[in-house]
Amino acid sequence: MEYLDFSSVITIIRKYINDERTVMDKFLKQEVKIDQLHLMDQVFSSFCNAEEALDFAFDNGQVCRWFNGQARISPRIISFYMKAKNRRLLSADVESYVLPLMYDSAMAVQEIYTLLLQDTTISNQNKKKLAANYPCKTDRKKADFISALLFFGMEREFRKRDTNTKNLLAIGSLSPVLKDFIFGVKIPAPCHYFRGRDMELTTLHELLCSKGKVFLQGIAGIGKSELAKAYAKRYTKEYTNIIYFTYSGNLKHDIANLDFADDVDYNETMDARFTRHHRLLRRLQDDSLLIIDNFNIVTDRDSLLDVLLNYHCRIIFTTRSKFDNYACMNLEEIDDTEALISLMGCFYSDAEKQRSVLEQIIHVVHRHTLAVELSARLLEIGILEPLPLLNKLKTEKAALNATDAIGITKDGRSCKATYYDHIHTLFSLYQLSDEETDVMRNLSLAPLTGIQARLIANWLKLSDMNVINGLIEKGFVQVADGRRVMLHPMIQEVAMEETRPSVKNCHTMLDSIHEICRLYAYDNPYYRQLFQMIESVIGGIENDDMPVYLCFVEDAFPYMEKYYNVKGMELVLNELSFLLKDKSVGSASDRALLISYRVYFEKNLDKAIQMQKEAIAMIQEITPDNALLLSNLYSNLGGCYMQSGKLEQAKQNMKQGARILEKYGLTHCYESIMQEMNYAVLLANMGQPDAGLAILKKLCGIIRKFNSDKCMDYAMVQQAMGSIYIIKGEISRATRCFKKKMSIHEVIFEAQPEIIEEKKRDILKFYAQAGVYLGRQILKLKP
Repeated sequence: MEYLDFSSVITIIRKYINDERTVMDKFLKQEVKIDQLHLMDQVFSSFCNAEEALDFAFDNGQVCRWFNGQARISPRIISFYMKAKNRRLLSADVESYVLPLMYDSAMAVQEIYTLLLQDTTISNQNKKKLAANYPCKTDRKKADFISALLFFGMEREFRKRDTNTKNLLAIGSLSPVLKDFIFGVKIPAPCHYFRGRDMELTTLHELLCSKGKVFLQGIAGIGKSELAKAYAKRYTKEYTNIIYFTYSGNLKHDIANLDFADDVDYNETMDARFTRHHRLLRRLQDDSLLIIDNFNIVTDRDSLLDVLLNYHCRIIFTTRSKFDNYACMNLEEIDDTEALISLMGCFYSDAEKQRSVLEQIIHVVHRHTLAVELSARLLEIGILEPLPLLNKLKTEKAALNATDAIGITKDGRSCKATYYDHIHTLFSLYQLSDEETDVMRNLSLAPLTGIQARLIANWLKLSDMNVINGLIEKGFVQVADGRRVMLHPMIQEVAMEETRPSVKNCHTMLDSIHEICRLYAYDNPYYRQLFQMIESVIGGIENDDMPVYLCFVEDAFPYMEKYYNVKGMELVLNELSFLLKDKSVGSASDRALLISYRVYFEKNLDKAIQMQKEAIAMIQEITPDNALLLSNLYSNLGGCYMQSGKLEQAKQNMKQGARILEKYGLTHCYESIMQEMNYAVLLANMGQPDAGLAILKKLCGIIRKFNSDKCMDYAMVQQAMGSIYIIKGEISRATRCFKKKMSIHEVIFEAQPEIIEEKKRDILKFYAQAGVYLGRQILKLKP
């Protein structure tokens, strides 16, 4: 029988909500279709509006796991509704926001009741208590019943659904069903004003059926991505799986970074993870579709392209590049003037009245889809009337001969300036305010997959969302699932040219991000998006303030290390290496720090020790400015010695690091906590476990006082204590420490269950060293 938990109850609720239902997104102030994420908004409305959730946002992949029973719902949500008054709020939210969305709420309640009755793991006494409001004759009774079952499902023991379903074992001519196995690859819906491409959709389908792989080519802003999304929507019933992702510049990384349900080893190399993912994708047949958006090759060809072209599934590449040797479909301008007038009518209320002038505008901008859309939005705002806009476009000489509109350079990219001229002209005509220009400047640095609107607003110190919402209305900023905002790739390029993002003029956002990285004692729920932004900044910003930029990059590395973001750390390391090649840049301390960062990737302990010594030798004189760095270098050297079993050398170097902290009055710094923790573990390894425990207990008090007992630092100290209790043979005390550590990690890494599972496996090593093999049962670790 079905196990009654959050997944089973919310699945029944979702079943009775039509896919076309819309709600107002409370944050972006827009009507959106009900998806899993927005249903969470409705169910947990009170939690979302509470002060406890100011730094909380739903992650699409994680919400998908909650629905599919792959992960337990966030402990922060469960904790909030533990309070009786908040459970009453849950019922009120279900009544106000969820029941009105359902086309047969009575039937949904009946199904949930049946689920309750048939679950043999619930006592009859509890069943009677949970069903107190059944049968439900009013909406209030329905809401009370549903909310009671939702909370019970959240609170009770979590049982993860088996990912190795029969569907995943399917072989033969059909693909395994991956809907519940790969997260975050749902195809975005095409824009609601998609027009005039019926013939192209048919042609694309015929090409895919005959060729299997199609490069959907065309200039920027012509509508390639929207056509691919519209194709997926129209032909969705013909495919077992549709997998979508945006090309990052490296296909191997993109495939490795797909979120599979069996990604359980955070230490797994990128090559190993790619191999696993590639092995499964190779099993897909032609009843599956892979869409790779923005596959724009600027220089060298992607080395993995030929591998993907040997997949059995169908693939659509949307690209500005030219691939003459493969099946291609060139997306041209829309010939149907009626379709373009209809498109303008979606944004400009007087489109029919001004039809004759609009037809001329369409001709002047060469029927370019994005230019047509921006023109209509500009007219609706009222900055210019149709005729002055037409004259402005002409006098700006943005229009060249239509036959000369597209040119292909030797690298295959569409590069003729005509269409960019149109967008540049329209961009300038919008007369953006200083605040809007600043948002555009900073958003031009965001990854193509977007950034959460609330995050970018916070980083830019915006008091509200008005500026971003205004840019959405103007058509410059797009909105994606999860309240992510982004720029159209063509708009992004134009915005970069127009606004010139640099370290100096993007200082507000950079300072905000830098401050987060500097406060690495504090945990950040948005660390993944934070790192994506840092990586994009490194790739696109103009460095007009070397000291500030160097410090920004240096401080990003240890924060990424805290969250095991190896890919980001490699990028930062490469950037630092490039910056410090110039002998006029940085100091001896910067170069010593660079060597210390390189040690992270060094597997040979003897070489790592030598590198740490080299870094220390570069700092010839201790000063207040470099004392903290030098202290860390000595402590790290001690850590290397401890790993290699040279405990006496480890002790000497750790003590030297501590002496420097004390001499320069730095014992209050965060680094002193980490150094003392490592020293405590060393003492235990040297036969002084009680002395080590005394240090760690003192650290627990300090962390609780100045931070909390729910942070990662507290978790690290708990693990250290647990390891020492194992040495002492006090298994029950060790287990209490390990469970405290895991309760913290289950909150912080709730969107990355693979890290949680790996942390449990790390703990098992401590049990195994003591000859105890009950750790798996104690920690409820899956085999």
